[in-house]
Amino acid sequence: MRQRTFNLVTGTLFALVGLGHAIRFAGNWPFVIGGWEVSKWASAVAVLATAYLALAAFRLNRAAAE
Repeated sequence: MRQRTFNLVTGTLFALVGLGHAIRFAGNWPFVIGGWEVSKWASAVAVLATAYLALAAFRLNRAAAE
């Protein structure tokens, strides 16, 4: 797999995961792991982290094109 393809795929996956966390945060949906309910603020942190990773991947993709 070429580097540009890898960057595009990972950026897209991180963006989709971030979107899922944003929807969970906005919709106030419960998320339970092994009987423990994860705080909605964990999704807020996950949105920020995945947004950063997606943007970094897309920037790398654009830099590889130049």
